[in-house]
Amino acid sequence: MLPLIAAGAGLLAVGVAAYKYFSGDDDQPSKTPPPSKSQSLGSFVIWGRPNSGKTTFISQLRGEQMSVEKKATTSRTTYKEVKLRLAAEFVVDSIVDMPGTDDRLDDWRELVAKGDHVFYLINLSRIDDSGYAAAVRTDLKATIDALSQSSKGRKRINIIASHVDQSKWNAVDAAQVNNVLQEDPVIRRMYESMEGVKGYVYSANLTDATSFKRLLQSIVDDLQA
Repeated sequence: MLPLIAAGAGLLAVGVAAYKYFSGDDDQPSKTPPPSKSQSLGSFVIWGRPNSGKTTFISQLRGEQMSVEKKATTSRTTYKEVKLRLAAEFVVDSIVDMPGTDDRLDDWRELVAKGDHVFYLINLSRIDDSGYAAAVRTDLKATIDALSQSSKGRKRINIIASHVDQSKWNAVDAAQVNNVLQEDPVIRRMYESMEGVKGYVYSANLTDATSFKRLLQSIVDDLQA
């Protein structure tokens, strides 16, 4: 069992991943000073198994109108110069959207090795599905291996836990979600495989505008830290 240490908005799980939960309540001030002009955050590489919220996350980053009809990603698409409009304006140089299927795992390894910031999404509503949990562990191991081979130095992994409102934690008080997540044996098994890799674990409602804005502001602050 790896140690738990206190930090920031919550506890650090397994000593390397800072838990942060975002609801739609109580705006938090940004720690990042507004840039005088558009500031590049580098490239984002984002992935997750089908129905993890990946496409929703990317759509929100791009400021797209959310559609009621869900459309699965069926091909690889690269978005360039994505502007993030928060209290100030930031630009992501590129974002790649591709299917979250087994045949794309090698593509994901390549993206992780080359990208500046790594994001992996987990669908909390599927966490007790043994097949899904095993696939996520496989992805995390591949991600860690690719991070260790990256030519851009030691990067961290940013895990975004989505679908909190559809999960077994939907009735948990927002202030307690982080602590409860850490106690779940399936979650712990996933994160214990990340020993030695720095990172953050965020949980938020990706379809709620206020929740997503707070999540994104925190991500930007953490990337600037």
